[in-house]
Amino acid sequence: MQEPSGLGILGSGGSNIAGLNNNASPMSVSLDFSGEQQRLLKVAISNHPLYEQLLEAHVGCLRVATPIDHLPLVDVQFEHAHHLLCSYASHHHHHHHHHHHEKQDLDNFLTQYLSLLCSFKEQLQQHVRVHAVEAVMACREIEQSFQALTGATLGEGTGATMSDDEDEINIDGLDQTGPDGLDMTGFGPLLPTESERSLMERVRQELKIELKQGFRSKIEDVREEILRKRRAGKLPGDTTSLLKNWWIEHSKWPYPTEDDKAKLVEETGLQLKQINNWFINQRKRNWHTNSQSMTSLKSKRKRYS
Repeated sequence: MQEPSGLGILGSGGSNIAGLNNNASPMSVSLDFSGEQQRLLKVAISNHPLYEQLLEAHVGCLRVATPIDHLPLVDVQFEHAHHLLCSYASHHHHHHHHHHHEKQDLDNFLTQYLSLLCSFKEQLQQHVRVHAVEAVMACREIEQSFQALTGATLGEGTGATMSDDEDEINIDGLDQTGPDGLDMTGFGPLLPTESERSLMERVRQELKIELKQGFRSKIEDVREEILRKRRAGKLPGDTTSLLKNWWIEHSKWPYPTEDDKAKLVEETGLQLKQINNWFINQRKRNWHTNSQSMTSLKSKRKRYS
């Protein structure tokens, strides 16, 4: 009998594993042989070094597209995976050893399958981040338009706005929803389900986390730059008092000469640029105060004239 194509897991003694007699029909031999081959293939996969990575990659794909309220079910099933591994491991030492080319074929297949799962997970994540977000924003715009048009939100129940006579009218024939709550006119569900709302909330939370992580370093850099400028621009209190004293003594003409600035640099320990900036800002503050005083004085004169 010719061995089926694909991974020849059974090896040369595969025809004797099924325990078939010579009177069995060719079809029954093929079916029994295929079932035994599948069992041995599962044993080989479960004992392969890549099995744990394959299982984690598969569960990772499930977690991306699973609503938050269903994630515990996935975790429970993943925790029970080791029972299945132990079950197949008990048969590991009882089946025939594989040929070198059979083991190489299995290694290549599992390696490609693992790569496929990782790529599929990235595509799912991209879909959730981009397309699902666009869908959420579109739903939000529809809700806002609906609320602007009717004054009610989609989550609100309809109030009793009809009269008693209208309530008694049979409107069963107008019901276009099926047993699953779907719109039979072809437009899909009228309201998002709990799973859809859960997925939308999950998308919002993941985007919020990603935005914080993506811009955290930039935000910290900007914050540090602001604090640095504040520390650099704020003068010590004792030096400010010396500058204010000079300002009061020369209030009629608060423009220090180069010699005055050099003396202030020596007394305060500040740089010449810092002293120039302080006098510029002080004159601006004084002009603002004087303008308010002049305005108040003019208003008083008008009041008593």
